Amino acid sequence: MVRVGLVGLGFMGQQHFQIYKQMDNVEPVAVCDVIPERISEKAESIGGNIGEAEELDLSDQARYLCFDEMLANESLDLVDICTPTHLHAEMTVSALEAGNHVVCEKPMARTVTQCETMIDAAESAGKMLFIAQCIRFWPEYEVLQSLVEGGDLGDIRAARFVRKSPTPGWSSSGWLMDTELSGGALLDLHIHDVDYILSLFGMPNAVSSRAMNIVGEGEPVDHVESVYYYNDFVCSAHGGWVYPDSYPFEMGFEVLGTRALAVFSVNNDPMLQVFPFSGDPYTPDYEPGTGYENELAYFVECVEENRPPERVTPKSAKDAVRLVMAERDSIERRDKVIMG
Repeated sequence: MVRVGLVGLGFMGQQHFQIYKQMDNVEPVAVCDVIPERISEKAESIGGNIGEAEELDLSDQARYLCFDEMLANESLDLVDICTPTHLHAEMTVSALEAGNHVVCEKPMARTVTQCETMIDAAESAGKMLFIAQCIRFWPEYEVLQSLVEGGDLGDIRAARFVRKSPTPGWSSSGWLMDTELSGGALLDLHIHDVDYILSLFGMPNAVSSRAMNIVGEGEPVDHVESVYYYNDFVCSAHGGWVYPDSYPFEMGFEVLGTRALAVFSVNNDPMLQVFPFSGDPYTPDYEPGTGYENELAYFVECVEENRPPERVTPKSAKDAVRLVMAERDSIERRDKVIMG
């Protein structure tokens, strides 16, 4: 049984807690949040842009307002960090040094330097660090990976990824809208597609980005349009959190190869279809769901088997932050950035 302590009971932390409660091989023994109402025995649910919001029953868990006290008082195997982005590095290092494996929500950290600090701490502690890049584990995106790797689409000629959300008003004290804390939509939302593109196609030769700022103050990171240049094709990613509250959350892709086109939208029915150049459209067999359950089940299995995670390595998560920072440079310079 893997004993888990979870810090941060906002929207994402609540999602993680409910998943752990449903797992036979996990015991969520402790929770922590600086907001007292979030660790009451019956904590009010917090909605987000995807997933179901449910009231939490925390009556069986030790409840803490102080993260250091949780680390000192509890015997844990795994610490799950779902706090605001600017706290990821510091909390991850503390949890690793306390002798725990760590799963940390995306993005890995606010800067590449902080990512490197987290990697160094994991290596020094001899513990596993897993960044919760859930899109790699989202069923439809897993199907796309198998289609690309298996050659079903042929040689890739174009790819486009979309992620569009209403403004995230659910974050405590509006931290998501503070660029210094979250990195804005560029680092918090857009990084989902950045990380997945890297996992599917590798690091591009260059990137060119443009962005705008409608909702927040400061840097133009509410909405982004990026183009990634590969040897034989270009890939683009589009989206942000400037959309009206009445607009449904959207994520999806179109990937065109020499043999077929794969199309996915969370708002389509069916959500996923493949359109061959020869033959009828079809939907591959797969089990629908979310990537949240799959990513946590995967890492818990890694902990049980003392097997370092390979599907998302700390280095690959750092590379996603590095590419986002290159996009920021491209936005500021209004020029293409070459990736070394």
